[in-house]
Amino acid sequence: MAKWRASSNHSSIARPPRAELPVSKPSPRKRRFPRPPRRAIPTVPGIFALIAPTFLGLAAVTATNNLLFLLLGATLGAVVLSGILSERNLRPIRIRVMPVSPIYAEAPARLEVRFLRDEARGPAFDLRYREIPNGNFWPWARVQPGEVLDVHLPVMEDRTARCLGERRFARRGRVALHEAELATRFPFGLLIKSKDVDTDLEVLVRPRRVDRPPELARPPGVTGMGETAQHRGLGLDVYGLREREERDSEHRVHALRSLALGRPVVLEMTGTERPRAELGVATGPDADPESLERTLEYAQAALRAWDEEGFAVGLTTHSGSFAPGEVTLDGLLDHLAGLQPELSRGTARVPSSWLVPAGAAAPAGVATFHVALDGTLSEGAREQAA
Repeated sequence: MAKWRASSNHSSIARPPRAELPVSKPSPRKRRFPRPPRRAIPTVPGIFALIAPTFLGLAAVTATNNLLFLLLGATLGAVVLSGILSERNLRPIRIRVMPVSPIYAEAPARLEVRFLRDEARGPAFDLRYREIPNGNFWPWARVQPGEVLDVHLPVMEDRTARCLGERRFARRGRVALHEAELATRFPFGLLIKSKDVDTDLEVLVRPRRVDRPPELARPPGVTGMGETAQHRGLGLDVYGLREREERDSEHRVHALRSLALGRPVVLEMTGTERPRAELGVATGPDADPESLERTLEYAQAALRAWDEEGFAVGLTTHSGSFAPGEVTLDGLLDHLAGLQPELSRGTARVPSSWLVPAGAAAPAGVATFHVALDGTLSEGAREQAA
């Protein structure tokens, strides 16, 4: 099964392991019954084209008029030719779907649909890829906007073609797309000819994007690191730089950053590392599901904001611990997306502050931020270790 990561980061830095989430997918035989693998559904003009031969045939036999026989043959030939050309249009084409950017719950996600074929034997027209929710393949079935992935390709001239579509996912975690079909109305618009296609795709959906809570405006536990302001600048490449003073020699001037900033800056030989910020997330088996979702949303918002402010961020959960700078931010957010309530496996790293959903418990001796059932965040008292 092809599994595509929602993250757009392709660096060689190791990513944290992801929890395997159960994805319920019915067997092909069960999910396709009683839907036939090939379908031809008449359109409104197609219904007329199918009914007209009946009356033309009765009139031709009754009146023995050659012109009516010619019209009967033309209408029947149009129906047959429509089926042959549409089948030629669909048969060689395969579909591949992949995300083009990170996917967040309840937000429009952009997915790329690739139309593939082995040989380009002329153009293919009017191709439509559409998910089939609950096996309902009828074209007039109503679905909510964004509930299914639906893209249309007017013309395919080469061996490959691409379309972008949008899809919404209700919750985080690994989500399997619905079954899908490839359809066409080519050439006359009389029949909607379609076939089942197997994309077999699972996407990793991150928690919903929310604003960072005021309680997490600054990373807890960084006050003991000294004056962290001197470590932060306008970007990752300006850490350890400061304004040039008269006592500084010319060889210490950072030429590229000085040109970019429009003023001379020099390399500071001390304190060049990024400030560190760590956060723990309690995911005990007794955690309330909705409170856990709010907790992961707050953790994601905090880690993202701290990273933008110049901190090297780290994350600790019951399933693993990642020191600041050990993995990328995308790796941490993907790890949050796959978390499930589970028992602690024990870790040598214990951050000084934890986000604790309702029903879960954090290690003793740390500062806690409790997340209520309604999503309210409150700072708890520090419990002394036994």
